[in-house]
This record gives sequence, C-alpha cells and structure tokens, in this order.
Amino acid sequence: MMRNFWRNLSFSRKNRWMLVSLSDAENINKAIIRFVKRKEGRHPGPALVMDATIRIPASARRISNFLQDENSRSKWDILSHGHVVQQTRSISNGCVPGNRVSILEVKSPEDPDRTVKTLLQESFSTSTCSYVTFAPVEASSINMILNGGDSDNVQVTPSGFSILLDGQTGDEVSLVTIVFQILDSSASPMCFPAHSVCSMYTVIRETAKAITAGVVDPYNMG
Repeated sequence: MMRNFWRNLSFSRKNRWMLVSLSDAENINKAIIRFVKRKEGRHPGPALVMDATIRIPASARRISNFLQDENSRSKWDILSHGHVVQQTRSISNGCVPGNRVSILEVKSPEDPDRTVKTLLQESFSTSTCSYVTFAPVEASSINMILNGGDSDNVQVTPSGFSILLDGQTGDEVSLVTIVFQILDSSASPMCFPAHSVCSMYTVIRETAKAITAGVVDPYNMG
C-alpha cells in the first residue's frame, strides 16, 4: 500500500500530472491530477489520483495524531460522518509509539453490529515527516492476510496524507499534502471525466476544512 501511495505522488516522464483549475480554493494553493493505469494483481484501476497541499497552523505531531486516531476519523472523513469507527486490530511498525498498521471498521449508525466498510490504515512518523495512508479493502482479503496469505494479491487504491513541518514559518505550522484516489473506468490518459474531477476536488476541499478545524479549533467540530 505504501509503495503505491508514494508512486502516486512521484513525478516522472511516465507519471505526468495536470494542474486543476480552482475557483473556490480557499487555503488550497493548487491541486494536480493524474491517470493511473490498471496493474494486474495490484491495482483494480483505471483510476484518477488528485493531490493538493495546504498549510495548517499546528504541529506535524498534532495533525498526525488527529488523522490516525479512529475516534476522530468521522470528523474529517466525509464518507464516515455519522458512523462509529473502530480499530479491530493493529500491528506495530517499529519502536515509535503510533507507528502501526491498523484494521478499521466503519459501523452503521443504525446497526452497530453491521460493518459498512473495512479500511487498512498505516501511520508512520519520523523526526522530519509523518504520513497516514488508508485504503478500503474487502473483509475476505483481510482474513486471507491474517491467515498467512500473500498481501501482494490484495488490490488497493490508497489515499492519505503526507505531513511536513513548514521550515519557513516554524514548528507550529505544517504542510499537509492530501492525496485522494478513485476508480473510474471511463478515465484515460487524455480524458479526465469532469464529474470525477469535481467530486475529487470537493472531497479534498471539505477534508482540508475539517482537518484544519479539528486541529486548530476542535471544540467547534461538533
């Protein structure tokens, strides 16, 4: 999942990005989008990936803790609003507290015993940066991995966040890159469907607002 995430963020001749025109960007400096080819066994594509970077007046650690905490996920994840998110399992990734791979279950508000979707999440922090990535996965795939199956056979479409300190302004300001990915069978290297682009930008814009509110003024989050 992490390899796919960073591959989606990289720039090369084979990995071209297109600037997205923004009409109501607010604190988003710019957004870029690119096409992802289908990769047999690893990616169910074709897909579109959009990312945008925002500046938030909070430390990278505070933002990272907010994003990886399952109890605050429904505050920024618009697909989880009104739902209860539970961490069912986690595996530590190194000796730093909080660095882990987690399985999250989003529960129905009407029926707490019914799982609406399952997410695989990885969070990792160093002295210079942090990241939180996640991808929806089938429950059967999770069970296969937990029973010793090959994780390379699980198809994932990772989205997530990269968090860096803003060296120009000090420790209490961070740069957060939001990466969002969706499957779109009608997309091609020369055609980015307008409805998909608009939907992705709306998700990124609302996510940026929610994260900023959650870490800067959490008492107004409701």
